[in-house]
Amino acid sequence: MELGEFIEQTLEDYRRRVYAAMEPLTEDEINWMPNPESNSIAFLVWHVARVEDRWTNTFARGVEEVWVRQGWHQRFGLPEKEIGLRFDVDQLSAFPRLSSELLHGYFDAVREETLEFINGLGPADFDHVPEGSPFPEYPGAVERFSGFTYALMYRQLIGEEDQHLGQVSYVRGLQRGLDK
Repeated sequence: MELGEFIEQTLEDYRRRVYAAMEPLTEDEINWMPNPESNSIAFLVWHVARVEDRWTNTFARGVEEVWVRQGWHQRFGLPEKEIGLRFDVDQLSAFPRLSSELLHGYFDAVREETLEFINGLGPADFDHVPEGSPFPEYPGAVERFSGFTYALMYRQLIGEEDQHLGQVSYVRGLQRGLDK
């Protein structure tokens, strides 16, 4: 199996699993927070889509994010540069209520571009090191991600998505228990 195929299958498995976890939930449930210092499922899914958008479009492709280019920030009522890193309690409490449809729409738009990018890479392309950082506004990020290849970028993204899938499943379980 080629690396690109492995990455594509892994990312698509994530999408299938997170959508399955969200499917039976009401809008109240996807926006529910276990406490004021915790993330809702809506926040977690939005954040993962934002991070994937940044990695693929800002860092790898060097183009404007789907978030801005397609006007998703306006539909969500959030700032153009917001990605959900280092939120405090006030920012979490002010985070808008989101619907599954809105989350899926943005996530799918980002994923479409991610897969298009991956499918355009040959095996040797995964060793390419783009310039800059996916998070240039955060101190130290440019240095942290210097030397990141496309392969390392997708390793990082897969880890992030798996981590947040576990959190989505946990928050869902707190509300519904096992398999409900």
